[in-house]
Amino acid sequence: MKRISLIICFVVAMLVPTHLHAQTPEQVVERMTAELNKGDSLGTTFDLVMSIPILGTFRSTNSVLGDKMRLEVLAKDKRSISWDDGTTNWEYDSEKNEVEITNSKHEDNKESKENTGDMELFQGISEGYNLSFEKKTDDKVWYILCKKSKSNKDKDDPKQMNLAVSKADYSCIYLKAKMKGVTVSMENFKIGVTEEQVTFNAAEFPGVKIVDKR
Repeated sequence: MKRISLIICFVVAMLVPTHLHAQTPEQVVERMTAELNKGDSLGTTFDLVMSIPILGTFRSTNSVLGDKMRLEVLAKDKRSISWDDGTTNWEYDSEKNEVEITNSKHEDNKESKENTGDMELFQGISEGYNLSFEKKTDDKVWYILCKKSKSNKDKDDPKQMNLAVSKADYSCIYLKAKMKGVTVSMENFKIGVTEEQVTFNAAEFPGVKIVDKR
C-alpha cells in the first residue's frame, strides 16, 4: 500500500504544471529574463508610462527590432512618433502633420540598442536587489518586491522596484520604480516585431509634409 501511495504521489506531481511547483523569486526572474531575451532577435514592444510632478502622466509605446526603433508618445492631444534605424531619424508631428528627417540621434548602433526606454532597469535585478514575493501574489501573477541590496553602489538604481510576472508564460506584466521623483512603469510587453512596425512609411500619413534636414 505504501508503494502504491508513493506511485500516486509521483504521478500527481508529474501532472501538475511546472509553474505551479514552488519557486523562488530569483527563479521566476531568471525565467522572465529568458523570455525577455527572446526580444533580442524577435523584437520587443512595450509601453513606458511616466508620472512627472506638475507636468502629469505621459505614455509611450516602444517597438525595438535590432537597430531599429519606433517610439510613439501621447501627451494630452498631441501625438508624436519617431523612427530610428541607427543612421536616419524620422519625427512625425500630428499638429503640423509634418515629418522631419534628420541624421540619427544615436552616435552608433550600439548606443541605439542601449537606449530603448529604460530597459536597463531589468539588467541585474537578481544581482543588485533582494527579491521577495509580495503577499498579494495570486494564481495568475507573481508580485515580486525588489529592494536595493547594500552591495549595490549604483546611485542611479532605484531603492525599490515592483515587478509582476505572469504564471502562464513568465512574461513581464510590469516593472514599476520611482527615480528622482519620477514614477516609471514599463508594461504590456510583447515579443515579436516586424520590419514594417519599425520602418517609416509615408503612405500611412496621407498629405503629410516631409522636411529633409539631413
